[in-house]
Amino acid sequence: MDEDFREEGSLGKAYDGGLVRRLLRFAKPYWAPILGAAALVALVTASDLAPPYLSALAIDNDISAMYQPLAVYPASAKLPGGILFDGKDYLPQHDVQGRPRTWAQVVSSHGRAYLVTGIEPGKAIKIVSGRAKSAGRTLQALPLSPSAQSTLRAPFLHGLVLLGLIYALVVLVAFGANYAQTYILEWSGQRIIYDIRKAVFTHIERMHLGYFDRNPIGRLVTRVTNDTEALNQMYTSVLVNIFKDVFMLVGAIVIMFTLNHFLAYVSYAVIPVLVLVTAAYTRFARDAYRTVRVRLARLNAFLSENFSGMRIVQVMRQERMQERRFDVDNTGYLKAGIRELTIFAVFRPSMNFLYNVTVAALLWWGGGSVLHGIVAFGVLYAFVGYAQQFFQPIQDMADKYQIMQSAMAASERIFQVLDTKAEVLDPVLPLPMPERVRGEIRFEHVFFAYDGENDVLKDVDFAVQPGQSVAFVGATGAGKSSIVNLIGRFYDVQRGRITVDGQDVTTLSQQELRRAIGVVQQDVFLFAGNVRDNIRLGDPISDEAVEEAARHVHAARFIERLPGQYDEPVQERGSTFSAGQRQLVAFARVLAHDPAILVLDEATASIDTETEALIQQALDRVSQGRTTLIVAHRLSTIRNCDQIFVMSHGRIVERGTHEELLRRHGLYWDLYRLQYREAEEPLGEVGTN
Repeated sequence: MDEDFREEGSLGKAYDGGLVRRLLRFAKPYWAPILGAAALVALVTASDLAPPYLSALAIDNDISAMYQPLAVYPASAKLPGGILFDGKDYLPQHDVQGRPRTWAQVVSSHGRAYLVTGIEPGKAIKIVSGRAKSAGRTLQALPLSPSAQSTLRAPFLHGLVLLGLIYALVVLVAFGANYAQTYILEWSGQRIIYDIRKAVFTHIERMHLGYFDRNPIGRLVTRVTNDTEALNQMYTSVLVNIFKDVFMLVGAIVIMFTLNHFLAYVSYAVIPVLVLVTAAYTRFARDAYRTVRVRLARLNAFLSENFSGMRIVQVMRQERMQERRFDVDNTGYLKAGIRELTIFAVFRPSMNFLYNVTVAALLWWGGGSVLHGIVAFGVLYAFVGYAQQFFQPIQDMADKYQIMQSAMAASERIFQVLDTKAEVLDPVLPLPMPERVRGEIRFEHVFFAYDGENDVLKDVDFAVQPGQSVAFVGATGAGKSSIVNLIGRFYDVQRGRITVDGQDVTTLSQQELRRAIGVVQQDVFLFAGNVRDNIRLGDPISDEAVEEAARHVHAARFIERLPGQYDEPVQERGSTFSAGQRQLVAFARVLAHDPAILVLDEATASIDTETEALIQQALDRVSQGRTTLIVAHRLSTIRNCDQIFVMSHGRIVERGTHEELLRRHGLYWDLYRLQYREAEEPLGEVGTN
């Protein structure tokens, strides 16, 4: 069991190029929408990068431009972008053309605005008693009325409105592009996961029974559900969005260098520390994630085992012991989860700390530069925004590392299933089955081993004629059930051959062969649904034929007493029916499909004596014209068989009718005596295979 745990918790590389290429093949049918989403990523990235830059333009060119130096020109200059006021043309500092005659600036003091002329740009201006003082000079300060302020402010308001409209348009475009990209990626991801899940299920359905002998059902269910779902985030969050993170990172770097080299260098001073923190996180996160998966697999395995064996747990009063075992595994999972949480809790604040350090450095050096007129305030504001957009993709890529890690582990296990070749394959050109199979069966010197080495059947050779009823008896492990499994070609023999109506079963289609064979086993499986559907099993069988089959095997007696009769709901595995009732439904199921060959594999083992008598009467009628093979559990059910094969250690050691075998006083006689010692009724049960 520990090996199973390790297998479930194993992790390969965080990125495996071979696995990724195979996963991308599933995405190939959806390349058009994925490329569309990738194109939208560029639009989304541009939309996300634009707001800080637009804000910088609004601050520097409009919001603060009115209170920055204005170049003064004669009114006759009629300069583009100039502000005509009081007989002069005023041009914002960023639009200055040539050498202006003088400079002016709007200054606010005690709630009033003044236009100060003759200033020196960059020099502080102070209003005292209605006069302006700057650089040791006294300058004229013209008080501005509200209408005069509106005249000087109008061009800046127009620019601000225009930038506001552009900003709103960018936000709307970002919203639409984000919605479209998210929907397309999720739709594509769900379709890809649907295809992968279908491929895995179809492959498993076509595997031979030996594959299910070696692989627990819970593990296969995990492959089809949990592991495929683990790939969903890779397709939706990583496949395209990783490009968004890269574009965002590169875009932020380019824009920051374009705006101001010095502040860009200040912003990137923390990059060496950032790289070290991210590398440490990915390393420790991988180890923690591995431990969590191992602990979770162990917990799930324990729960599956405990719930499946709940009857034994309660009968043997092991509840407290199981609670202690659960507490050990649950505590281990808790500790692993807390360790993973601790690593994540350290990484996020570390990134936030580095971001805040970067902002503090920008405010320290950038703020001083703004005060000295070296850097515009809007540029500093934009840098603070771009610093966040620089750190966010790095955090996102660290999160995607864990998604990729989970996806690689899941894909490795999925491809292990898909790469497992079925050992029982149809021929390239299968021979056609006759419309009605006669039911002649021959085993010609057959050797068979489940593991390919230790033979459970050794030189088995016999023939069954059409319409005959034969039985196989013997102790546990004699090979009885192996014979009926080989007739339906659920396994292939190592040596010898098996024929049906003279045709080697390996030359026939498995579906065509099994359509001619009806099997009733000891452990009957009923599907969730209703009684009628469990008899019909999806085939186009009429209600009349279903009910007729139920009457033949006396199943109608209990079915028609049910509240819903043939429409009575059936719970999972038929848990609401008794073992005998499930067996009767299984007999009705086989007879409704009208097979040419009837196989009863310990079919009456779970039926009481009264029900067994009813089944025996039904079998006497329905076996007419059919080849019937019975793996005997009770010797009373095979008295009237045409032939009885007695098996021991994988060989047929005796053969004949019931009376012939009893007269020989061989192994069959010994088995018979074990069941009928002093009474005529059975005293015990012969071991099953």
